[in-house]
Amino acid sequence: MELNKLKSVLEALILVSEEPLTFGSMVLILEPEGVTKDDIETALSELKNKYDSDSSSGIFLLEVAGGYQFRTKAETAAYIQKLNIPKPSKLSQQALETLAIIAYRQPVVRSEIEDIRGVDSGGVLKTLLERNLIRIVGKRDDPGNPLIYGTTNKFLEMFNLNELKELPTLREFEELEKEYYKGGEQKAEALEPILQGVVTEPLSQKWSAEDENLIGDLTNSIKNLRRLEKDIFPKPIETIVAVPTDPNQPKVEGEDDAGTTPEGTGAGD
Repeated sequence: MELNKLKSVLEALILVSEEPLTFGSMVLILEPEGVTKDDIETALSELKNKYDSDSSSGIFLLEVAGGYQFRTKAETAAYIQKLNIPKPSKLSQQALETLAIIAYRQPVVRSEIEDIRGVDSGGVLKTLLERNLIRIVGKRDDPGNPLIYGTTNKFLEMFNLNELKELPTLREFEELEKEYYKGGEQKAEALEPILQGVVTEPLSQKWSAEDENLIGDLTNSIKNLRRLEKDIFPKPIETIVAVPTDPNQPKVEGEDDAGTTPEGTGAGD
């Protein structure tokens, strides 16, 4: 199959796929036509470059959740919002905290999540399961056989991640907050690279009251994540180990076999 035809076929396949189309799926569909993996990689690379360099196009090709998907560009968001498209329901603060714990500590069981959050998480876990953001990956060999939770490809797709290694670190969240408090245009410059692909339109250089409220919510979420950091990434606990006494060392008068002075006596007794 010639390259131009292959690119048109891949465009069509990616466009009609409800979820990010994986490279493996492309191979299964096109290998019987004599198309090699190298051919597909070349076609995908050229398609990505085509949409990235074409300023007249309102879409771009994104590698996300282990596959490829067409997304609309941020500058078209204001026009897309005029369509009667139902807005996706937002995640509550409790759901975001639970999802963050699962994302960073998976595989994890419910009791571990509740130890960190300090509250019952059954309802939140049910909501995240229904929205296909987390999944049950198995059962732990403990009393009661508790369910083990992990994130899904839908989670990666929702947060514009291709793999879990792309998750931002808590240190990056701290740096984001520091940059925000510098004020002025530096706020937009600091936030825009990280929020690119998440916000629906480019950040303005002038911050309205609504913008300040949104950033305030983001800051509160970051603080909550930092509050959980000690539980998510616990520091090693230092333990004091008793050093056995040398059996060849002469015992001090008044000490027992453990090398301690009998209770109720002192050095001057």
